[in-house]
Amino acid sequence: MRNAGDIVRVISDYVPLKAAGSRMKGLCPFHEEKTPSFSVDPGAQLFYCFGCQTGGDLFKFVMLYEKVGFREAVELLAGRFGIPVPTTRPRDGRLERIQEAVRLAESFYADRLSGPGGNRCRSYLERRGIDDESTKRLGLGYAPDSWDALRNHLASNRFKPEEMAAAGLVLARKDGSGHYDRFRDRLIFPIHDVSGRTVAFGGRALGDGEPKYMNSPETPAYTKGNHLYGLDLARDAVRRKGFAIVVEGYLDLAALVQAGFDNAVASLGTALTPGQAQLLARYANRILVSYDGDSAGAAATVRSLDLLLGRGFDVHVVDLPDKLDPDDFIRKEGAQAFGRLVEEAPTYLEFLVTKEARKRDLDRPEERVAAVNAVLPHLARLDSPIERASWAGRLADALRIEDDLVLQELQRVLKSGRTNIRHRVREAEAPREVESRLVSLMLRFEEGRDKARADIEQGDLLVGTRVSGIVRTLWRLVDEGKGVDYPTLFSALDDDDDKEILTHIAFRDEPEVEAKEMEDCIRALRKQRLMQERRELQKRIQTAADAAAIDTLLDRTQQLARQIDALS
Repeated sequence: MRNAGDIVRVISDYVPLKAAGSRMKGLCPFHEEKTPSFSVDPGAQLFYCFGCQTGGDLFKFVMLYEKVGFREAVELLAGRFGIPVPTTRPRDGRLERIQEAVRLAESFYADRLSGPGGNRCRSYLERRGIDDESTKRLGLGYAPDSWDALRNHLASNRFKPEEMAAAGLVLARKDGSGHYDRFRDRLIFPIHDVSGRTVAFGGRALGDGEPKYMNSPETPAYTKGNHLYGLDLARDAVRRKGFAIVVEGYLDLAALVQAGFDNAVASLGTALTPGQAQLLARYANRILVSYDGDSAGAAATVRSLDLLLGRGFDVHVVDLPDKLDPDDFIRKEGAQAFGRLVEEAPTYLEFLVTKEARKRDLDRPEERVAAVNAVLPHLARLDSPIERASWAGRLADALRIEDDLVLQELQRVLKSGRTNIRHRVREAEAPREVESRLVSLMLRFEEGRDKARADIEQGDLLVGTRVSGIVRTLWRLVDEGKGVDYPTLFSALDDDDDKEILTHIAFRDEPEVEAKEMEDCIRALRKQRLMQERRELQKRIQTAADAAAIDTLLDRTQQLARQIDALS
């Protein structure tokens, strides 16, 4: 299928392409741009946009452009090239049953909202300003005030209680007498994955019931930290506009959708997770965070900002007044007022400085010092010395402190904390960079591939680096005696993150390289593995109580030191 469906031929039907060296270039179809940053590599059979960082193989392109799943993309391409649809992998029956139960539950909740029993829930939506169009767009539903309405519905569709429980839809009674519905008398928010499949639910109590919000537990089909509420609806708008608005709650998202902000998503909690940040990175590098204006919301905003900054996002904050959340603000002030806050959203550092200035009496020297100390750790996260110096001056002006004093304190923070942080980041990224280089070299130089495979020990590939899965798959292909190139390796990968990383490797501009560089990579990998082992031994020495054990650990540490020196 991949060989028959040449990526240039197919993408040319969607995007006008022009030759640019060994690749083809054009305007990216996934975000607005005037200068072409979209590139197709015929040799690697991969595409990549240097503007929005979207990339992958032919199937990924069709999935994104046609807004279909993998199976549908395969069928579209098979129909075009007259190829029978290949058989799929063995199905996970348990997972399929969970997914089907969740789909049936979504239909059940939607029917109950539109039926006679949904009057109270519809009145609640009307009071919150959510109209019928937005209700349908978000797929909202109603869980009736019953202990077994959904359970009986699923049972009538031949679902077993243990299947319902595995899907997070019912709970077992403590006395062992059966199961009851998890969601009762609640407004239901279906949670979808990025492809639009329903994976879980959130429920909001209509009365004084506690908790106010209830969510599905994690299931084989749903991991909370890996999803963003509304992203399936917002992803195209996020790409088109170049930024995402991140809010905290379901009703905040519903209010923004109602007000026309189609690039909004919700974090399903008080702060973003690494998995959610990784999802956002697929679609935009600019993020506007708009959490609740209360103290908990402000703390969540700072936690999310720190996470996003650590991943290189351009982060801004929609600073809401009077402890309002986005839903309250839009209902009180209107969509245009919220739009102005979006347009004027300050950078994260501006937000932090303003926040500290608001809550302190800056006429008191000790309060000004406390404000500086609160902001400096965030300021130290900036990589550019010029940006740090510029912000230090602005911080000094805002808090009425001498510039030199702020700069001196910043240097202290950098020496005591930043240096260690930067060292750990470099230390964590080093194996990934070496392994990335090794992948590129192995795919370029077939003659050195077998020798490299023989020279590298299994332990040299550090488990947990983002590239290790790709390298191990490459080794497997080599061991099986198969020819290895980018299309073959890409097809052999199961993990979407691995495929994304391989695409980055394929399109990374590199200087001319020589096959002998593989020896340098092998030596660097081995050195990194030995250094990691030495660090682990040093930790064990600190906690060991037995003198003989300490001597043994010290001997091994010295052996490792000699081996590391030999590789330097």
